[in-house]
Amino acid sequence: MATTINWETKVISVLRDDMPLIQSTPTEIRGLDVDDFRMELKDIEDNVEGVPFPDTHTHNTEVTLGGLTLARVVEILDPYTITFEDGQYAVNLSGANNNIADKTNVNQVSVRSNNSAGLISSGLTLEQHEQLMKTLTVAKFLGLK
Repeated sequence: MATTINWETKVISVLRDDMPLIQSTPTEIRGLDVDDFRMELKDIEDNVEGVPFPDTHTHNTEVTLGGLTLARVVEILDPYTITFEDGQYAVNLSGANNNIADKTNVNQVSVRSNNSAGLISSGLTLEQHEQLMKTLTVAKFLGLK
């Protein structure tokens, strides 16, 4: 990607052709892996030009608690905003919960966030999941809660 940051205006610019094409018709859809995006931002921040400026974002990695994996979170910080190269296309965000849609400068681009409540997986094997579903079905049938 050739993401750039205008340090004066605090605008992060993302080029259309730097995002992979997911679908071309009937509507053009591009993809932005948020984890890759934040790594690129960190790379720009640690350049000579970027070092004196505040961080563009915070990052909390995936965490597993009690067998449940909680999603990665990337938050774009104030005063930074993001501008996707203008055009009639959509951008699907993936790879992390984020606030990118909230920090995007409005133009013709549709930004599609895919945030979850934070859960990625239960950590159960397929067999454990099937057994749990059977147990819950039997409990419901018996009127147990």
